Amino acid sequence: MSVVYELGDASMKQNLVDALVTTLTGSGKRKRTVKLAEDSEVFQEGAIGEGLGGGKLSTYKELCNLANEMGQPDLIYKFMDLANYQVSLNSKRGAAFGFSKIAKQAGDALKPHLRLLIPKLVRFQYDPDKNVQDAMAHIWKSLVADPKRTIDEHLDLIFDDLLIQSGSRLWRSREASCLSLADIIQGRKFDQVGKHLRRIWTAAFRAMDDIKETVRTAGDKLCRSVTSLTIRLCDVTLTEISDARQSMDIVLPFLLAEGILSKVDSISKASIGVVMKLVKGAGIAIRPHLSDLVSCMLESLSSLEDQGLNYIELHAANAGIQTEKLENLRISIAKGSPMWDTLDLCINVVDTESLDQLVPHLARLVRSGIGLNTRVGVASFISLLVQKIGMDIKPYTSMLLRLLFPVVKEEKSAAAKRAFASACASVLKYATPSQAQKLIEETAALHIDDKNSQISCAILLKSYSSVASDVLSGYHAVIVPVIFISRFEDDKYVSDLFEELWEENTSGDRVTLQLYLGEIVSLICEGIASSSWSSKRKSAKAICKLGEILGESLSNYHHVLLESIMKEVPGRLWEGKDALLYAIGSISTSCHKDISAEDPTTPFAIVDMVSSACRKKIKKYREAAFSCLEQVIKAFRDPKFFNIIFPLLFEMCGSTALNKSGQVPLPSDASKEESADESVSAPLDKVLDCVSSCIHVAHVNDIIEQEKNLVQLFTISLSPGFPWTVKMSAFSSIKELCSRLQKTLDDSAGTSPHAGISSLIQELFHTVSPKVVECISTVKIAQVHISASECLLEICKLFRQISSVYSSNIGIKGELVHQCEMEKNMEAKSLLKKCIDILENLEVKNVQAT
Repeated sequence: MSVVYELGDASMKQNLVDALVTTLTGSGKRKRTVKLAEDSEVFQEGAIGEGLGGGKLSTYKELCNLANEMGQPDLIYKFMDLANYQVSLNSKRGAAFGFSKIAKQAGDALKPHLRLLIPKLVRFQYDPDKNVQDAMAHIWKSLVADPKRTIDEHLDLIFDDLLIQSGSRLWRSREASCLSLADIIQGRKFDQVGKHLRRIWTAAFRAMDDIKETVRTAGDKLCRSVTSLTIRLCDVTLTEISDARQSMDIVLPFLLAEGILSKVDSISKASIGVVMKLVKGAGIAIRPHLSDLVSCMLESLSSLEDQGLNYIELHAANAGIQTEKLENLRISIAKGSPMWDTLDLCINVVDTESLDQLVPHLARLVRSGIGLNTRVGVASFISLLVQKIGMDIKPYTSMLLRLLFPVVKEEKSAAAKRAFASACASVLKYATPSQAQKLIEETAALHIDDKNSQISCAILLKSYSSVASDVLSGYHAVIVPVIFISRFEDDKYVSDLFEELWEENTSGDRVTLQLYLGEIVSLICEGIASSSWSSKRKSAKAICKLGEILGESLSNYHHVLLESIMKEVPGRLWEGKDALLYAIGSISTSCHKDISAEDPTTPFAIVDMVSSACRKKIKKYREAAFSCLEQVIKAFRDPKFFNIIFPLLFEMCGSTALNKSGQVPLPSDASKEESADESVSAPLDKVLDCVSSCIHVAHVNDIIEQEKNLVQLFTISLSPGFPWTVKMSAFSSIKELCSRLQKTLDDSAGTSPHAGISSLIQELFHTVSPKVVECISTVKIAQVHISASECLLEICKLFRQISSVYSSNIGIKGELVHQCEMEKNMEAKSLLKKCIDILENLEVKNVQAT
């Protein structure tokens, strides 16, 4: 061909050059349509293998048959396209070899075509086919004397061609373009590549997601190359600040919008890596994009999280995994990610001017951010931001507090709730006094709402005390009463939170309660008067605690507390109402002197109210009423209580005995009878405890008047139908009675005992003692044996003192001797021996007397 060119005239030379350039650049006219016959050869024989039956695949007919046999008629078009591409490639390869020979001779004739040839030649030098590479390299050497200068002069044309061909339908072109770009952009300045930078990134990302592996590999190489270029262009230490800013303006929005949010894993990871490196090197050049960058990073904390963790959290309950622990794990992983490292770098370049754009973006994420990591991330970022800028956050405190407080209250995740509470506390540190007062009062008011609000209240107060303690110190009168009362919530998790708060914010229970007692009492009264049963219940428990710690120091407020409680005791029963009765008992114990001194009728009003409560049918409430009654009796110690209360107690004991001695229920009615018995019968052990208290405060004459009922009550309670706990209470009552009688006998020493006292002692000895001995023989519990033996000894001692008045037949001695021989408990055995000795001495006296 070079010989033909050399021998031809000027016209032939020009035609030959034009033809070769046209073939090489692919810019020629469209070929005319060729009609194919059945035997038209499309491929050379063996070029694409053999058919399904082993036959040849070269003619048009054979290709059509293969497409039909495979059930894909459209395959014939692909065959034809492949054939056309092969012809084109062969023609380019041939043209290249011919062109290399002519190029040296053509000289100036090729100059008009250089603008078309050079971009193509640059790309073809990276063609996957080695032969094409070599051929194009020959042409390049023939045409270009100074490659660097030539590329620099035609750089924009080269970029345009390569960027267009990087999206070509031919994989060879896409691969060659990416490889060419990766080499050409190295070392370039901003004025050379600035206008093409975004398109280069687009080409790199598109190639990284290509269907062909070799193209993806070329895309990865281009991505690494353009990453290096971008980082250098955006680094203010290596590039002028104006160029660095322009580079950042081009690249960063693209990476945030299309790179990090890409569904292709390799693209998103590469984008995050680039952004992180940009932030490290860009310095203050990043400020114009700070709001978008921070928003994108925070959203990426959730969107780029391993989806397996989301799946695990959904099934955590079934797998036995604690949700809070899993949340903490997810947050820990997120804080170790490149996104969080980038956020840390962003904090360092924030200034006052950038807040105007940054704060609204953060507010949007607080309101509508999705995903645990994003929500915790934005809360933590706000906390760090406030720490960094300090007083500069003041113009935004009102807006941030209005935004963060409801989010803490509504947030379901414990980890996110704590993070937002910490952010709220950080902002509170720089809030105005009016803003701080409003926030703290609203926080304190949450303690009367549902469980989630109560948890929010505790977490917020804890954050305030740890982050903004100097602000919170002025509002202890508001928060201390809330913390104290909320310690008595029914939910253990909530009560533990407030218990922890109480320990952190108080130096000592007694001192703190005395300091804020007025505010605490006021809040307690509000709680008791509220319509919420939960508030009534925890307020009553708080009164019990006040009485336990302060004792008589509570006296100044006894009137208002008693008045509040006594209004609530009458009326319908509700769950937990028994706490009110315990509160009455606590106030009576602590403030009995002041209550009696202020109005002597108040103790009787209390006794009347509590006695009415003892008649209720709910077992738990009745037990609380009897315990309260016992406390009231012991507290006021009024002898008149005996004649008021004992008849009621005796009546209840009789009704309980009737229930126990009733007909045995049928098996089908057993459970129903048991529940009915529980709801109707009085707890006899509690009744006997109240009897003991009545005996302790009563006049002896009043006790003697109830001799018959007392003996009957003891006889009933010691009968076999009652459990051993009732018998223990009966023994205590008998010993209390013996103690009172003994004291009376001691006081009247030297005179003959009152006839009523002697009669009562005789009844105890002859009627009650056999029942006590029977308990020792029937109940096999050491504690019962000891208590019963003590009871017997007290009765025997009393009986010994009146034996000179009444000569009696001692009928229980034989049974006592037998029980003493059988007794295994040494303490009980010793007591029984003392009883036997007393009785033997009495026998001797009786014999001597006769």
